[in-house]
Amino acid sequence: MQEISAQNPYSPPQSDLQSSPSALAVPSVEEALARGYDFSIGEVISEAWKRVKGMKGLLIAATLVYIVAIQTISFAFGLALGLGFGVTESQTPMGQVAQVIASILAGAVCYPLAAGVAMLGIRRAADQKVSFDEMFSHFGLFVPLLVTGLLMTLLMYAGLLLLIIPGLYLSLAYQLAIPLAVERKLSPWQALEASRKAITRHWFKILGLYLTLCLITFLSMLPLGIGLVWTVPLLIISGGVLYRKIFGVLPPAN
Repeated sequence: MQEISAQNPYSPPQSDLQSSPSALAVPSVEEALARGYDFSIGEVISEAWKRVKGMKGLLIAATLVYIVAIQTISFAFGLALGLGFGVTESQTPMGQVAQVIASILAGAVCYPLAAGVAMLGIRRAADQKVSFDEMFSHFGLFVPLLVTGLLMTLLMYAGLLLLIIPGLYLSLAYQLAIPLAVERKLSPWQALEASRKAITRHWFKILGLYLTLCLITFLSMLPLGIGLVWTVPLLIISGGVLYRKIFGVLPPAN
């Protein structure tokens, strides 16, 4: 096994590396970006599907907590911005702007919960202990997650407003920024850049992965939405598998 420098802030203790096959050679972010990676769409989805068993209830519950939280907070921000309860208010130009602002603010407040959902998928992909408490364990990183999320949103909106294509590129390229800010404790800009550099290497293939997952999720909604019980966990764990293949996953802190 290649020796990992003790000065590397991302390196786990050697004794912990035996706990999971995925942790046998966890690289630093810089090493992961330098070594590159590859994957097949079918391989990622197949592996994620095998890991859905035993996770459906937990991941569905986590998703519902996130949805309820973001809807409730968005409604509260809407009231604060003067939307009120009237339908006509939200149809005015100012009302539509207020709705967008309320949604952005609600999403920003809920980034720790979004990180929790992502980390559940990553923990499962790395065969690590998965607990519902993960959903609420990242509020200590509220400020860096808030800054990461707001920077991400600002840059994506700027890209969409300018030429559209840069915004679409960044919307996918920043997909791993939030989990990187949590799992590797990167600064907001470091997390955004690490995610962008990693995903750019196989941008179109990753786009194909998420389009395939979106199609599977859409089809699962047709029979009264029952299939979402399987496809929502599949979507979350697939993101975890992709993250593990690119960066590896450090053992959780004790």
